[in-house]
Amino acid sequence: MKFLTVIGKHGLYTYQKDGERYQLQYIEGSEAYPYNSSSANEDIFAYMEALANEKNLGTVAKLEFDVLESSDQFCNKAVIQALEEYVDRRYSFDEALTAVLKKLSRDKKLLISEYGINYDGSSYQMVNGNVENREFDLLAYTIHSTDMVELMNLE
Repeated sequence: MKFLTVIGKHGLYTYQKDGERYQLQYIEGSEAYPYNSSSANEDIFAYMEALANEKNLGTVAKLEFDVLESSDQFCNKAVIQALEEYVDRRYSFDEALTAVLKKLSRDKKLLISEYGINYDGSSYQMVNGNVENREFDLLAYTIHSTDMVELMNLE
């Protein structure tokens, strides 16, 4: 069974494709499965077991993941290494974020070009065609992992 996992700084968000849309999966009653990058192997194995149990798969061997990376390369490395043989496809955070910023900036009322967006505890803004990372900005438009999944270019 295939899932899209979004790596957050402190949690994994899991989505399953339902027709043309991705639906957030609640694992053990929570939208984000917590992990610690210093104990990622144990945490990710527990995550996969919980997901397999939630979906009545019987074994983690039936799991397969597409993964959207986070802005933190240390977290990405820890999670990808733990999921290693279960990963089918990886999506770059920078490419996904660029696509999201471009799409959201079409709606001038959101003021994306002036203030950018907040995502996963940081603020991002397009400046001269490049994405700049800044401190969290109260004036920026805040998006969550579900928004990121809906707006990025998934094939």
